[in-house]
Amino acid sequence: AVAVATANGLVLFDRDGRQRQVLTRDSGLIASHVTDVALYGDGMVAGTPAGITFLDASGPHSMYAFQGLVNNHVYALGVRENSVVVGTLGGLSFISGGAVQRNLTMGNSGLKANWITALASVGGDWLVGTYGSGILRVNAQGSVTATEATTQGTVINPGAMIADGRLVLAGTIGKGVLVGDADGTRWRSVTAGLPSLNVTALAVNHGIVYVGTDNGLVKIAESKL
Repeated sequence: AVAVATANGLVLFDRDGRQRQVLTRDSGLIASHVTDVALYGDGMVAGTPAGITFLDASGPHSMYAFQGLVNNHVYALGVRENSVVVGTLGGLSFISGGAVQRNLTMGNSGLKANWITALASVGGDWLVGTYGSGILRVNAQGSVTATEATTQGTVINPGAMIADGRLVLAGTIGKGVLVGDADGTRWRSVTAGLPSLNVTALAVNHGIVYVGTDNGLVKIAESKL
């Protein structure tokens, strides 16, 4: 099954691409507007502007600021084993064992912006896309460091970052695609051939990168990036 986050619910499709179900607030989500979704345990976790909802065999259960989430407005989710990292309007929350274990903000860490828009897992670290400061790196201990793609004024679009073990790709507003090497150490900007420099979505399949922009979709061979 495939889950798609939309402004009007979490849409579930079967293996043949047929719509199977639409989950909304009436179904137990903390909000109908779903900003991101990730597989977690035997179910999934959904991010919304009101917090996050875990969906598993026991049914939906939600978490928001009252339980320690750094901010209710969630933009990005990342899952690694039994832990979830949550990117919000107000910083990062790290969840494990069903509870928030750590919150990172500009006030208590090296984050250059609190508004977190995208996440990608690279090795044991997280690459963190922000609205206004490009891409930062957070290690397993919660230490935040800058990357070559940490630049003031660089906006990473919500959800527009992926890592496939060969490259890390991030979609920006006005600067095209930021292309990093496998571990996100070296970065460069790619703008040639894009119908717009506002890159809103990215996907990789069989060596082809699909770049979604506000002026259409383009396909680029990953080997040419």
